[in-house]
Amino acid sequence: TAQRLARLASPATLALATAGLWASAAAAQSVETIDATVQIQDDITLIKTRDMDFGRIIVPRNGRVDMSAEETPTCTPNNTLELLDTCQSASFLGTAGQGFNIRVRVPPRRRINLTGPGQDLRLRRMSVGAGDGLTFLRRVNRNFDFAVTDPGGQFEFHIGGRLLFRNNQAPGVYSGTFDVEVEYE
Repeated sequence: TAQRLARLASPATLALATAGLWASAAAAQSVETIDATVQIQDDITLIKTRDMDFGRIIVPRNGRVDMSAEETPTCTPNNTLELLDTCQSASFLGTAGQGFNIRVRVPPRRRINLTGPGQDLRLRRMSVGAGDGLTFLRRVNRNFDFAVTDPGGQFEFHIGGRLLFRNNQAPGVYSGTFDVEVEYE
């Protein structure tokens, strides 16, 4: 952000110096004024509004459930896995400056483990989807870049992923946590 502000200040400084040179060269007695503006943005704010939940699942053998990164996600099981509940993506609300870009970073390699009574479950292919106030720009590895489009700077995003199950997975509750980092410029 400091670099961006410095670049914004440079053209005004250059224009002032140039105007002064022209006035001296022509020996004119006029004064030119130039307006310079800068926007100082508060830190980004972010709150979690909903935890990720795959719900209850019957697992007769190995397989997976894919959850989309949307407000109302789609959860698609394979290999005779059966979903008993609706799933929900993790969701976040934030505020930054309109016109700024934000980067959402999920855990390394876009994966975590969920622990429970049996072998760990693996949550992989974590993805971040744009909600209100954001436009998706690109993904590079575990970084998801967005543009803030809301005039008030408010935005939301959602996180989904792929949950993998092994043969003979022990029944019970499995859970895990992960950090989400958000940067903006």
